[in-house]
Amino acid sequence: MEITQDWGTIIVDEHGKLVDASADLCENFGVKRENLIGISIDRIIQRASNKNRNKVFYGIIFGHSCLIRVSHTNSHKTYRILVRQEDIDSFEVVSFMNSLNPDKEKKRESGQNRYSFDEIIGESSAMKKVKELAARIATSNSTVLLTGESGTGKELFAQAIHGLSTRKNNPFVAVNCAAIPDELFESELFGYEAGAFSGAKREGKPGKIELAQNGTLFLDEISELPYQMQGKLLRVLQEREVERLGGTGSKDVDIRIITATNRDLRILVEEGKFRQDLFFRLFVFELSIPPLRKREEDILLLAHSFIDYYNEKFGKPGEGVKYIDEELTERLLIYAWPGNVRELKAYIERGMHLVMGETLTLSDLYVASKKTTAATKQENKQESTVLESLEEEVQRAEMNTIKRALEASNGDRTLAAQKLKIHIASLYRKIAKYNLK
Repeated sequence: MEITQDWGTIIVDEHGKLVDASADLCENFGVKRENLIGISIDRIIQRASNKNRNKVFYGIIFGHSCLIRVSHTNSHKTYRILVRQEDIDSFEVVSFMNSLNPDKEKKRESGQNRYSFDEIIGESSAMKKVKELAARIATSNSTVLLTGESGTGKELFAQAIHGLSTRKNNPFVAVNCAAIPDELFESELFGYEAGAFSGAKREGKPGKIELAQNGTLFLDEISELPYQMQGKLLRVLQEREVERLGGTGSKDVDIRIITATNRDLRILVEEGKFRQDLFFRLFVFELSIPPLRKREEDILLLAHSFIDYYNEKFGKPGEGVKYIDEELTERLLIYAWPGNVRELKAYIERGMHLVMGETLTLSDLYVASKKTTAATKQENKQESTVLESLEEEVQRAEMNTIKRALEASNGDRTLAAQKLKIHIASLYRKIAKYNLK
């Protein structure tokens, strides 16, 4: 198959605005250079992964799947389109990439080390800080406590930490403490010997702790661990040995424990529901995963990632959904996402079942327009303590400033956000707040 040398280049300024497009790009994509000048690169290259890094990445340009290389020159960036979907079959590319790293698929099939930090989507400053800290923690063998709201991706971080540790080639065993009945917990976690109870296997059974030998044991929702089992887990942490139910001796274990909770363990300790000595054992490194509403820059990145995932899952790679319309984009950015990333993924999945065509719209999935979570209600309650007159003056000044920025930008919200030196997601929220449409 003959492949074109390249499909053209795009040059943008420090603000991400297009300042030049090569003649071959205009010819290959059927566009006019004068119509592109001044347009944001985000409107030209859509559904791009890591396009700000100095390397080759994937993106959609004028409806075509492309491989693009970005390079930096002073205050400008040059995007060179290396390959377009007409050149090669997308399935061949996937197969080729997998052939370069055969261990990756093998690990995924075994459920071991399924996620790395590169696969945790997030370019916001909050997520970059958490991933950097998690990567530093990963190289030790100390216990880690992951905290954060439900749906923020705590298990992904646990697996990524395991994958970067010296234990990465050994088991990663996950246990949801809230999903196991109290009467079965001891046998599941610690295992049992033959004849330990009625119905026990003749040969006995190793528990999750033993199965994680030389690897990582991940205890999700640790706050739901029965109080009696908390004492037994504390002994494992202190003595590094485990005793099966019905057994007469102990077995040495070499495991790293990572725990996660969406509740405040300190409060549970004060209420007498969680052992203080166990809390101190778990509270070596605490890693707090930020909620989605605190990382607005990542919302659209995640949404496009889920679209890619479901395009592939539904058998439509390269020809399924490619865009998110402006109305839905705005709604995604101003919604509070009480269920965090898990909720966003569920919304996108529902929309992907209903969408007709290549653009996901608000009619394909309903997203509430107002913040309704308990956390945001508390934030609003705290904000209400400010003097009303001062609040009104601040809002009036903010609204007028946004109006002037939009007028100066001829309605271009990306440019207006740059003038205001705020993120585009924040601008969308403020436009909705003041009903400036």
